Amino acid sequence: MELQLEEEGKTSLAGNIYVGQVETLAANIKAAFVRLPEGANGYFPLSEEERVIYTCGRKSQGPLHPGDEILVQISRDAMKGKLPALTSNLNLPGRYLVLTTGNKKIGFSAKLSKEAKTLLAKWLQEEIEKPDKEYGLVVRTNAADATKEELLRELSYLKQLYEKVVVNGRHRTCFSCLYEAEPFYLATLRNTYTRNLEQIVTDQRDIYEKLAEYLKEFCPERLSALTLYEDPLLPLYKLCRLEAALEEIRQEKVWLKSGGFLVIQQTEAFVSIDVNSGKFTGKKKAEGDLPQDQPGSGQGDRQTA
Repeated sequence: MELQLEEEGKTSLAGNIYVGQVETLAANIKAAFVRLPEGANGYFPLSEEERVIYTCGRKSQGPLHPGDEILVQISRDAMKGKLPALTSNLNLPGRYLVLTTGNKKIGFSAKLSKEAKTLLAKWLQEEIEKPDKEYGLVVRTNAADATKEELLRELSYLKQLYEKVVVNGRHRTCFSCLYEAEPFYLATLRNTYTRNLEQIVTDQRDIYEKLAEYLKEFCPERLSALTLYEDPLLPLYKLCRLEAALEEIRQEKVWLKSGGFLVIQQTEAFVSIDVNSGKFTGKKKAEGDLPQDQPGSGQGDRQTA
């Protein structure tokens, strides 16, 4: 089970693209602090300044200066007192492709077979051979299920979106929101490998309608998998044992099938995971050896994700 949470009344800004303004430079931490809408600030690593897209026609040459207006995307929401992380590598995701400004090449998901990569490269040959394009593409695993028409239609859509967000965004006023990322449930659906998609269930009518709209446009063959759950006697969260799952991931001590256990503790700077042999009496491996650690790796991932 993978659990994603969104705080009620608080929407994630990750993926949004803005025209930000460089406020200060901090050479000691190799970062710039960039002002965003509503007076918020973000953390921008200076390692990315070479590929910055400036407004007002300025080319990406020379170091950043306070007052510069640049296009940035939020790569990580603010959390625990830390500012949101920003990147100049703007990503516009689709179901089959991701258009990116940080790399002008075309890459393929490692999960695609050699045969699929060859066929998809043939379909994208015209795009691959363009010498002066200002963006790159990542071909996603889902592209293995796409027809040539579907792939090229999405490519056309992403290029139009790039024109609207990036090309026209260079001439927008400071602090403008150029692109608003999809809600997490739509992004999760988009990122799900189609062949693994069996059922989509929600008890929220507004979310159901948005999911249905998305499926009709981008994945009509999976529309029948969508269900609106309506049972007042047994709420969906009870049916799926979400309360038990939440309680489990909050526990500091997690028992493993081997008889050992993990102690997972959140500190201000990091999450510590201590592996203990506990009731494990096997003679082949001592505590801390790989087989003892492996059963708990999934549990550690669940709690730290």
